[in-house]
Amino acid sequence: MELVQSFATENPCYKAGKKIAVKGLVLHSVGCPQPSAEVFVKRFNSAGAKVCVHGFVDAETGRVYQILPWDYKAWHCGGQANKTHIGVEMCEPSCIRYTGGANITCSDEEKAREAVRRTLRSAVELFAFLCGQFGLNPLEDGVIISHKEGHDRGVASGHADPDHLFRQLHMNYTMDDFRRAVADTMNKTAGTPGQTQDPVQPRTVEQAPPPATAGEMTVSDRGVDLIAKYEGCRLEAYKCPAGVWTIGYGHTAGVQPGQTLPSEEAAKALLKEDIKKYGGYVNDCVKQGLITFPLTQNQFDALTSFCYNCGKGNLQKLVSGRDAATVADKIPAYNKGGGKVLAGLVRRREEERALFLS
Repeated sequence: MELVQSFATENPCYKAGKKIAVKGLVLHSVGCPQPSAEVFVKRFNSAGAKVCVHGFVDAETGRVYQILPWDYKAWHCGGQANKTHIGVEMCEPSCIRYTGGANITCSDEEKAREAVRRTLRSAVELFAFLCGQFGLNPLEDGVIISHKEGHDRGVASGHADPDHLFRQLHMNYTMDDFRRAVADTMNKTAGTPGQTQDPVQPRTVEQAPPPATAGEMTVSDRGVDLIAKYEGCRLEAYKCPAGVWTIGYGHTAGVQPGQTLPSEEAAKALLKEDIKKYGGYVNDCVKQGLITFPLTQNQFDALTSFCYNCGKGNLQKLVSGRDAATVADKIPAYNKGGGKVLAGLVRRREEERALFLS
């Protein structure tokens, strides 16, 4: 890992100089197809910047750029974790495109996966070093979290990064894998940054779902309402911590500064477009024979909400080889974030189960 200090001395976060007692680390990704960390370093070194993280990992070189002292309070996650956690952004490959919310398309998946692996290798070494510096156990609950996990725990805003990259680039990689890699690296290096064995081995690539075809099920307004209830909505365009203009329920495609939505219903219309991909995963489970019982609309909506929150892999685990009654019984088990039962997830699973059974 190569670490470059390039402090954002003009950023209000740096000028405020507020210190935190570091209790953990948040892994982010920037939310746009920009692999160069230097672009963000320059952008954040501005008196007009509204947010700031502690560092960026370049997707082309793996080089880490530190722009705040590690124990400074940063504005990186839109929640209480700003007061306790260091925030680090992974830059993202240039061959991806955002189509709405956290949904992406990719012109070269293998190139994109290699870029993500490159950033993860450096991030693992950096997080191992920081855990050593601040006396943190990477496997302890809540010490290392993603932005998505922070949202699930109620300490960060409603974003999906970087878990959405792992899932949509079919990497079969999770934050649990990342935490274990950090712990392994600490054991090998005693908390000193340096060269270690590759912590991000390539995994078997999952197949993306085929395009939707005529006759496939789509999510209803009731399903959209359920998802929207747990995602949160803002009707005025705002910049997420990665500097991406966002509106509604995390919608980003084509959003411009000053843009507004007339109502939550307009935001839900955008959300409905954004979640088509997850309904596609449910349809794919039917086509592959993983779902063997005929789906009602309510069951489809409940499973789409579940997939939107838990991902394709957990959807497949939930439904494979099970009848409808067993699936309903198993839905409440998916109520943890970072290994901890979360009240918000308990409520969401209960509503999904009730909808599935109605």
